[in-house]
Amino acid sequence: MERTNDRSDRMLITGGTGFVGSEIREALAGRPLRLLVRRRDEWQHLESGQVEVVEGDVTDPGSLRNAIDGCSTVVHLVAIIEESGGQTFDRVIRQGTENVVNEARAAGVRRFIQMSALGAVDDPRFPYQQAKWRAEAAVRASGLDWTIFRPLVVYGPGDGFLSTLAGVVKSFPVTPVVGDGRTRFQPVHVRDVADSFRRAVEDPATIGETYELGGPDVLTYEQLIDLIAKELGVSKPKIHLPVGLMKLVVTASKPLPRRLRPPVTGEQLKMLAIDNSSRQSATEELIGRPPRALADEIGYLRR
Repeated sequence: MERTNDRSDRMLITGGTGFVGSEIREALAGRPLRLLVRRRDEWQHLESGQVEVVEGDVTDPGSLRNAIDGCSTVVHLVAIIEESGGQTFDRVIRQGTENVVNEARAAGVRRFIQMSALGAVDDPRFPYQQAKWRAEAAVRASGLDWTIFRPLVVYGPGDGFLSTLAGVVKSFPVTPVVGDGRTRFQPVHVRDVADSFRRAVEDPATIGETYELGGPDVLTYEQLIDLIAKELGVSKPKIHLPVGLMKLVVTASKPLPRRLRPPVTGEQLKMLAIDNSSRQSATEELIGRPPRALADEIGYLRR
């Protein structure tokens, strides 16, 4: 059967039900969207006159066939931060992106917007960043009209980083600081990321560009913990833990239920060796206003 080349303005979003994806979906509200999900029955409640929900898995090329037909744009967000079983960084991030790119080309899509990450690098010591790098390479070589975003730590209600740190600050008798606490972070609010994606959808001048997205504040890891503690009204002693010791604990606890594991993954520990800040953040340029200040936006951590 021949593939249809009839295209509308409908956009396919992979990962459109996740933390960042939900905000991007809201930022694009009013446009015809199609959400790729692994189980349609769990997300049918999102369907409306403007939103379709289709079932598929980026790691299974066969499940993607026809999922993109009729779309003009793909916004690809799917990734993982922790490997589990056969769900490796390479399979989900690199191969998954290649599968979506190939299907987009077959469906006649022209516009492709990719979520990458700051620090993407072709270095096997960092499998997550290497998978992101190789995914970027697939997008650049696709022949599509691409834009790539490299956000720094993304925060907001429902995030997996600041909320996790807040849980540690609230619950532990002392506040553990992994490593020397000097790694720099430049968190960016999830709504600013979503507004940047919307700009890419609307502005063809963003085609062929790779943008780093950060917020206005650069803090060390220890300063970030101090800011969270101040927001929570918590004052506890801090104790520095060697990264090597935490790696042993994380490895030994893998067989345990998630609630009994440390609130950090092995890959996140590796990232503590790398500054997560940028001198080339394009957030303000893209959204047309100063990005949200961290201290003004973390009230959700008190809930």
